[in-house]
Amino acid sequence: MSVSPTGHVYLIGAGPGNPNLLTRKAEHLIRTADIILYDRLVNPFILQLAPPEVEIIDVGKKPYSRHIKQGEINEVLLDAAYKHQNVVRLKGGDPAIFGRVHEEVDILKAHQIPCEIVPGITTASAAAATLGVGLTCRNVSTSVTLTTGSFKGSEEQAIDIASLIDGGTLAIYMGIKRLHTIITQIYQQVGKDYPICAVFDVSYATQKVITGHLSDIEKKVHAEAPEDAPGILLIGDALEFADENTHIEIEAMSQYFGKECIVTGPREAAIEKAFEIYDAGGWCMIDPNTDEHYHQSQLDLIYRYMQVNDNTMIVKV
Repeated sequence: MSVSPTGHVYLIGAGPGNPNLLTRKAEHLIRTADIILYDRLVNPFILQLAPPEVEIIDVGKKPYSRHIKQGEINEVLLDAAYKHQNVVRLKGGDPAIFGRVHEEVDILKAHQIPCEIVPGITTASAAAATLGVGLTCRNVSTSVTLTTGSFKGSEEQAIDIASLIDGGTLAIYMGIKRLHTIITQIYQQVGKDYPICAVFDVSYATQKVITGHLSDIEKKVHAEAPEDAPGILLIGDALEFADENTHIEIEAMSQYFGKECIVTGPREAAIEKAFEIYDAGGWCMIDPNTDEHYHQSQLDLIYRYMQVNDNTMIVKV
């Protein structure tokens, strides 16, 4: 049996942000990676699951601004595959949904580099779950369309609302900045005041839910939306049943709910405690004992995100 001269690349979905929504396979691959290339929206704690000595490389693209082009990402990915055995390409949500995974698979196959897509929970599913609704609902919504409000070169394009017209649910990723245009298009084509939810920071304790109808949602979003937080729009009759408080009813009883925490102590114990804090509605990173050798890229990540202030909770294990 021939042995590949390159490593194996895993294109992994990190889910919407809460590390408890990682698949077991995703966690295992991150923990055994030799190098990680990650997107901007990946929770930094998830990157801390990697072995301390492993290099992590930020290849994230920021919406509506110039950052890194896909061609550059492809070059970094190829370089990593030629130098390392287990290469993790970590993407937010599910890599097959607006994650440009096809372009990366194509370039890897062209260089005969073995690769595998590892699915993750997409933001639309996580948002619907926290609202206590289904994206489909018997006798209400029999289909769902996942679409994007962000187009190449920031050009204006109409959203595909065919399923909405047919009684389905519409999930629009990266559509907040085009909310007015989207509302205008739906009114022009349908003329119905659909229920709509804008959900920001999906799956985090900082999640913000704004519910309403097409007629009033724009004013609410302008008044209440958190600045620069990633958001998704869910539109359709199924959203009439959405409850913006569903995700906090149980978690709010926890001492960690809504808290920003730093967990100190032995690495594995700190990781387990961090998962517990996320499950209780908190946000945290680990600051393990300093006798372990950390790659400089991981130290940079820790210094970037672990900024202690008066509201920070230090949790020792």
